[in-house]
Amino acid sequence: MPTITELRERDLLLYPRTKPAASAQTQTPGTRGSIHPIAAANSSRPAALAAPCRTHIPRVFLDLAPRPILAYDDNPVFNEASAATFLGISAECIKKWRQRNQGPDYLQYGQGGPVRYELNALTAFRAAHRIAVGDQS
Repeated sequence: MPTITELRERDLLLYPRTKPAASAQTQTPGTRGSIHPIAAANSSRPAALAAPCRTHIPRVFLDLAPRPILAYDDNPVFNEASAATFLGISAECIKKWRQRNQGPDYLQYGQGGPVRYELNALTAFRAAHRIAVGDQS
């Protein structure tokens, strides 16, 4: 496994570099060679508190290509709670509908496995139960 120094040299480190801490060897009037107490306290701060600086963008990020269109899922699946939220009902209600063979179509992966609802099935179920008001003559 490469070290942090090797990753920095190859511009693969994802975390920004930090500026070096200021020297703590500041002198106060009347004292020669001693360290000022405030400067000494500041020098003991961890490097994570130092201000990050990035001098350039790594080449790895410049060469990224956009994702192909096929990588996007146009019909995602939802779990029981998310599907119930989409329809505006409780998760217990959608579970009872499923037990009574009502409600939207669903997928079940194996006997007693997880239940998932496709987005197209949820939108079709919602559209089928829409009641148009004002079209009655």
